Amino acid sequence: MKSSLLALLAAVLLQAYAIQTFYVVEIDGVIGPYTFSQIQRVISLAEQNNGAVILSLYTPGGLADVTLQIMKEIGNSPVPVVGFVYPDYGYAWSAGTYILMSTHIAAMAPHTVIGSCQPIAGGAPINESKTLNALIGYLETVSKSYGRNETFARLCIQRNLNLDAESALRYRVIDLLATDINDLIEKIDGRTILLRGRAVELVVEGRRVEKVSPTLVEKFQMWISDPLISTILSTLAFLLLLVAFFTGNPIAAVVAILILTISIFSILPTAWMGLILVILGAVLILAEVLTGGATYGALAVVGAIFLGVGFISTYPINVFSGELIYIKNWWLIMTGLYINIAVLVGFLIFMVYKVISIHRRKPPSEFLTNLRGVEGVAIDDIGPDKLGFVIVFGEYWKATSKTPIGRGCKVRVVEIEGDILVVELVKC
Repeated sequence: MKSSLLALLAAVLLQAYAIQTFYVVEIDGVIGPYTFSQIQRVISLAEQNNGAVILSLYTPGGLADVTLQIMKEIGNSPVPVVGFVYPDYGYAWSAGTYILMSTHIAAMAPHTVIGSCQPIAGGAPINESKTLNALIGYLETVSKSYGRNETFARLCIQRNLNLDAESALRYRVIDLLATDINDLIEKIDGRTILLRGRAVELVVEGRRVEKVSPTLVEKFQMWISDPLISTILSTLAFLLLLVAFFTGNPIAAVVAILILTISIFSILPTAWMGLILVILGAVLILAEVLTGGATYGALAVVGAIFLGVGFISTYPINVFSGELIYIKNWWLIMTGLYINIAVLVGFLIFMVYKVISIHRRKPPSEFLTNLRGVEGVAIDDIGPDKLGFVIVFGEYWKATSKTPIGRGCKVRVVEIEGDILVVELVKC
C-alpha cells in the first residue's frame, strides 16, 4: 500500500516536457561573447516553440567569464539543454567540458575526448589556489546536481584529466553515448532530467531538427576574435599611427583609431555590438560632414556600412530567417521594422548620392589648370592682332581672339597659349 502511494505521488510530481523541435547550435571554435549570445537566443527560441536545445560541442575552450555566464544561463533555462560532443573524433576541452557538465543531459559521440580544464592566463596555467578552488567547488556542485561524477570535476582542473567517451560513460561523467543527432534524440526520449529543480520526463513528440546559425554581428565578432585577424588589425593600426605621427595625416590617425576600436569588439558583450556599431557609424558620417568631405566620402561609406549592420543586428534574427515565433502584437514590431528599414534605405541612398557627387565634382585647382570651356566677360576690345583682358573665375587674364570681340561681350575659352587665353564670342 505504501509503495503504491509513493508511486502515485511520484507520478503526480513528475511533469512531462513534450518536445516538438530540437534547436541545434554548433559551437565549433573558441568560446566567446558571441557563444553566450547564441545560447541565449536559442533558449528563448526553444521556450517559445516547445523545443529543446542541443549544443554540439567541438571546441578547444574559451574565455572563463563567458563560460561561467553560459553555465548560469543553462542552469536557469526553462527548456532542456543537451550537451553533445560531436562529431566523431571531436573534442570539448577546457571551457567546452565546463559547458558539457552544466547541461541537463551530457552526451558524447564515440572517439571523442573531454577534459584539460585548468584555467590559463597570458598563456600560462593558473596555479593560484583561490582561483582553482573556486572553479573546482563550482564544477563539483554543478556535477553533483545532475548526479554525475564529482571526482572528475575536481581532477580535470587539478590534473588536467582527460576521458574518452566510453570512459566518461563508465565513470558517470556523462549520461549517454550517441553516434549522431538522430541517435541522440532517440535516446533522449523518456529520460528524466532536473529542470529548474524539478524532475521532468522528456517526451519527444516531434523530431524536427533546426540549426540556429550565428547572426551577422555574432559572425563579425567571431571573425575579429580570430588570433590571426586580431594580430593583423593591431599591426595595421600601429603602422597607421606611425604614418599619422610622421606625416601629420589626420585620415591615417582616424583610420588607426577606428581599427583599434573594432579590435576590442571581440571582448564586448554581443548584445551591445549593434548599438556600438550604430553609434560608431553615426560618428563617422558626422566626421565626414564636419570635415567638408575631406576623405571624398570614404568615412561616410564605412559609417553607412556600420550603421546598416548595427541596425540589422538590433532586430531578432528570426525576422529575417523565417523562424516561427509567436509574439503578441507582432504587427507593431513589423510595422516599426519596415518604417525603420525605409528610413535607413533612404538615408543610405542619400549618402551614396553625396559620395558620388563629391567624387564627380572637379576641384577648383583643376578648373584653374584647364580653363577650356569656361565662360567669362571681355574687359577690352579683343581681336586677332589685339590683346585685351577678360574676367574668368573672377580673375583678369590676357586674351586674344580669331575674330573681333567688343568690350562687355560674353566669351568662352577655347585654348590656352602659355599665359594667354584664346577666346571665342558667345554673346554680345
